[in-house]
Amino acid sequence: MIKKDFNRNPKGNNQWELRTDEELQKIIDSKPRNWTKKDFRGETKLNQVKYLTRKETDRPGLKFYHSGKRINMKNILKHSTKESIQEFKKGEIDISVLKNRASTKKIRDEMSQKEKEQYDKKIYANLTEEQLEAKRDRQKKWYYEQKDNN
Repeated sequence: MIKKDFNRNPKGNNQWELRTDEELQKIIDSKPRNWTKKDFRGETKLNQVKYLTRKETDRPGLKFYHSGKRINMKNILKHSTKESIQEFKKGEIDISVLKNRASTKKIRDEMSQKEKEQYDKKIYANLTEEQLEAKRDRQKKWYYEQKDNN
């Protein structure tokens, strides 16, 4: 009986050669910094061209400059107060605080006056004594600032 060699390509001609980490990092560096791994794979609206494969994007040695969701600053600034925007520009608050404030303001803007009152009652019912004292201090400070301005 003759033993058959089932390797259809014994010389290994025309085989895919893996790109090095340096080559992949050059590709990553050549594209915008806000691209995620999915953008390089062509899986998002931002990019439909496949520059890297999934296996290549999963390599541990590569440095991607952005991960997670992108921030839409237009929406954040649209729902932010002028004071919050000024604090952000001065560097007093970071982007996460600005996003949180904008989100809260957006939710409250969509509520009716009655819904706001019910929401506030529910929130204030769960405050601790420390938080109530801090709230009283803020209210006193605000009252005297308003009195001085008028």
